Amino acid sequence: MAVPVQVVHLGIGLMTAVLAVPLMLRKVPMNYWYGVRTRTAFASEENWYAVNAHGGKVLLLFGLLLAGFALATWSAAPPPQSPWAPVYVGAPLLGLVPVLWRIRRFGASLPGRS
Repeated sequence: MAVPVQVVHLGIGLMTAVLAVPLMLRKVPMNYWYGVRTRTAFASEENWYAVNAHGGKVLLLFGLLLAGFALATWSAAPPPQSPWAPVYVGAPLLGLVPVLWRIRRFGASLPGRS
């Protein structure tokens, strides 16, 4: 049985939002597994928390918007077997491009950038 495409967006959106909260609240210490891992973030502990707090806010917004998109288009989404299903799944995920760009741009404004 195929997973309905709406569930994919809802799941990714909610998971992104949940994982963003500890970053936003500066609860995640510097590590190589969880968080925004860029050279600028690793330049100092202050940068780590600043980049991850900003990234957490942006990712929380993206996650909530993605989950909202899933709920708003629930009845209009194509069935999993449709050739349009990959478009429905992939197109909203392109929203990650400006999210990642914004996080990177914020990091570039911090000291210790290399």
